[in-house]
Amino acid sequence: MRRVKMLQHWREQQQRQFDAIQQEFGQVNSQHQAHQQRLELLESLSGQYCIEGGQQASALMLKGIGRFRYQLDNLTNLQRHELAMSEVELRTTNERLVQQHCQVRMGEKIIEKRQNQIALKQERQQQKILDELSANKFYRQRIT
Repeated sequence: MRRVKMLQHWREQQQRQFDAIQQEFGQVNSQHQAHQQRLELLESLSGQYCIEGGQQASALMLKGIGRFRYQLDNLTNLQRHELAMSEVELRTTNERLVQQHCQVRMGEKIIEKRQNQIALKQERQQQKILDELSANKFYRQRIT
């Protein structure tokens, strides 16, 4: 029983680690979604700042729009890079989550196996005692 208690304690520690990783995964997933939304916003802004044919524009305005689009393109590229890094972090966290879940399940199975062994041992002991009592009763009946 002492071993089972130690295993249960170990399993509880593994469960706490699993819960912590699960919470971290939720945060990383939220950050990833935020990066996706920012990238979509930046890409939609890029299309809004173009001059269509037939519109009159001054050289200064064209230069300003050109600079703005250049900065917007740089921001979009940076955001794509952030999104890629976020995807890597999300995959890494997911792998850790899966591994920790395996540890928790392994602990549960070990505990269950050990408890089954203990129950089987107790049943055998009880059966042995019942057999001895039955044999004693039979022996007493034959003597009398």
